[in-house]
Amino acid sequence: MTNTRFTHAALAAISSVVAGHAVSVEDELEYFSDNPAQMKRFTDVSGLHTRRKADDDVTASDMCAQAARALLRHTDTPSSDIGAVFFVSHSADYLLPASAAILQHSLGLPRNCVAMDMNAGCAGFINALWMAASLVESRACKNVLLLAGDTPGRFQPAANRVVGPIFGDAGTAALVSYSESPSPMSFAFGTDGSKHEALVIPGGGSRIPQCASEGADSPFNQTVSDDKGNPWTLGGQCSIWMDPMGIYTFSTSVVPPHIKEHLQHEGLEPQNVDRLFLHQANKIIVDSIAKKVGIGKENVPTESLSLYGNLGVASVPVLICAHYAKSSSGPAAKGHANTVLCSFGAGLSWGSVILSLDKTTILPVCDYIKEEKAASRAERIAYWHKKFSGHAPK
Repeated sequence: MTNTRFTHAALAAISSVVAGHAVSVEDELEYFSDNPAQMKRFTDVSGLHTRRKADDDVTASDMCAQAARALLRHTDTPSSDIGAVFFVSHSADYLLPASAAILQHSLGLPRNCVAMDMNAGCAGFINALWMAASLVESRACKNVLLLAGDTPGRFQPAANRVVGPIFGDAGTAALVSYSESPSPMSFAFGTDGSKHEALVIPGGGSRIPQCASEGADSPFNQTVSDDKGNPWTLGGQCSIWMDPMGIYTFSTSVVPPHIKEHLQHEGLEPQNVDRLFLHQANKIIVDSIAKKVGIGKENVPTESLSLYGNLGVASVPVLICAHYAKSSSGPAAKGHANTVLCSFGAGLSWGSVILSLDKTTILPVCDYIKEEKAASRAERIAYWHKKFSGHAPK
């Protein structure tokens, strides 16, 4: 386990935006063999009831941008004060360039700001927070804007009961700033790439690319059903493959000892933890980790899971906002000096941070509001056809 400690990098603010379209498991009874008892077993075990799904023309960066504008506005932080922006997602706008570069422009950040994309799966928020804290602690930047969001729910087939009802879409923003007074952050990480196939988007990358010449009947686009009738394919954008038992075993066997060792490294016991914010994979995983670590359910929030679904990299920041910012914004975690954030998932990778949220500005979760001038998919296709032919508007 790699440990790093910072003393002058503070998590100054967090803002979250969820996709506007709510999808209820109860509306998908047909995928549970029209059996209400089967559907109830699923919701009881998973804790999943409603998930948020983005429209086809809404991206993770769109939701992150809305969250960032709210954060900068509420904290009175001039965009010119941002020294770096990270966009953490596996749902980038383009393969090239980095979405962070586009966000630099749309948010009015300075041209001398560092702009980077990161793809680190569900653990990505903690990873990016570590990078942001590193820059701030070293005084390379005074303020770093961390944007974490994904849209996995937009692309999963509803008929696939392994991934269809699980994932939701959201975007978040966090501000990491230099603090003259001590503001300790302790990080610990782990990675096991030998198990990367447990959670993967196998098709569409450079390893198994989608060829333009392949038709709907090609092996790449073929749909294969497992023994429970769940459809899987290499084709289609962001088609996730997940081994549920593999992920459960990993989450419940690796994450609890990791958290306990991290606490021990900081001289803390489980009873010293004010809040444990876990990646909201599903109810049974969250409950199992909390029990094995020895932290009571009253200190392990789960508000976001049943409302929004598994939000991937945005899971932990949305959970923090859902838990603290019930009706008003501002410092909402008074006295919570020993807060643990822990994310885990694709890679396989996991990470945790122990910090204080005592002075963190936490904004309420907001629904995404689509911009009136936002171009549709068809309009964007038409634009690029004109650009290819040399007739696009300047």
